[in-house]
This record gives sequence, structure tokens and C-alpha cells, in this order.
Amino acid sequence: MGKNAIMKNPNDQEIRKFLQEKFDPQSQLEKLKSYSNAANLPLFNSDYHEKYDVQILPDSKIAPAQFIPDALRPNVFRAHPVTIRAMRKELFMGGEDFVDLECLRICESCKHELDLQFWQFCPYCEASII
Repeated sequence: MGKNAIMKNPNDQEIRKFLQEKFDPQSQLEKLKSYSNAANLPLFNSDYHEKYDVQILPDSKIAPAQFIPDALRPNVFRAHPVTIRAMRKELFMGGEDFVDLECLRICESCKHELDLQFWQFCPYCEASII
């Protein structure tokens, strides 16, 4: 499949290839809006929005790439400062028939497996992953 090909009914492999070629959240959103399910209905409903307010507090005692929930405060998590900087601020969430946007890469520097949908750079060693 070429870079300019249009996917009407994409399969999982085609989507993963697209994500690996161009991992840009805005272009992913535009591509998802064009997909349809078996009933020829939109797979992704952009009119339906839910807002989740989550507070992430820096804590150098937490291991990299982990978010520890606060025992006393709901929707409050603690994470290492590098983890907070490394995480993507724009995350997509979908329903039950939503295609997973998982795009796994191995960090060339520290060899940890990372999912590009969550990280801007490696939260373990701060190396570039894209």
C-alpha cells in the first residue's frame, strides 16, 4: 500500500503500517474519521466527547514509565518527572469496536519496548524514539 492510498475498510496490519510510516496524532485522527465498520457506519464518532480530568504529580521516587495512583485522591497519579515530560499530551480513546493504535518500537538506546501512542521520547533513557 502506497503512502497516498486510501483505506476504506482497513485491516489491523494496514493501520499499523500507516502508524509506523507517519506517527502524527492529528493525521491519525483525520484518517480514523474516514474509516467505516461492516455496516458502513463511521468507525470513529468525533462528535462524542468525554473529558477526563487527571492530575499527574512529579515524584522522583517513582520508576520511569509508571503512573502510581494516589491512595487518597481519585484521578491523581504520581510519576517520575521524566515520565511526565515524555508522555504525549494528546491521547485518543475509543469504544469497543475501536482499532487499537498500538505502535510498538524498541528504543535503540536502552532496548525497552515502547508504544509510540503514549510517548514523545523514551521515558527510561530520554532518547528519541521516532
